[in-house]
Amino acid sequence: MKEFIYSRNAVYETLRAKRRQVFSIEIAEGAQEKGKIEQILKLAKEQKSKISRAPRGKLDKIHENHQGVIAEVGAYPYVNVIDILERARQKSELPFVLILDSLQDPQNFGTLLRTAEAVGVHGIVIPLARTVEVTPAVVNASSGASEHLL
Repeated sequence: MKEFIYSRNAVYETLRAKRRQVFSIEIAEGAQEKGKIEQILKLAKEQKSKISRAPRGKLDKIHENHQGVIAEVGAYPYVNVIDILERARQKSELPFVLILDSLQDPQNFGTLLRTAEAVGVHGIVIPLARTVEVTPAVVNASSGASEHLL
């Protein structure tokens, strides 16, 4: 399943993490190729992602808060607890896991993911039901931190 990741930081971190396939990047016509946009284009070229320019109106139809960039990506790559424990072992660290239940708000989930990534959490455990999934809104709210957590 494909989905759209929007906003400069979320797209940049998705490319940087290399956990999802990035099929294409659309940059708003007139957007200057400096700062985060320049970094996005560099990573997208290295990963051989399709890059195109599009009118802002086209990007607005996908999401209104795109900040001039949208990426079409593969579905979020969920993992199991064993993978999280293995990540900690590879870093020679004690496992640091955040377990969440019944979380419904994408903004709250994204904020928790951003904080978890900042303090060194190896992975997040969420139930299969009764919780929000890692959606584009969550990725945006986490400023892309979701892409670095298992």
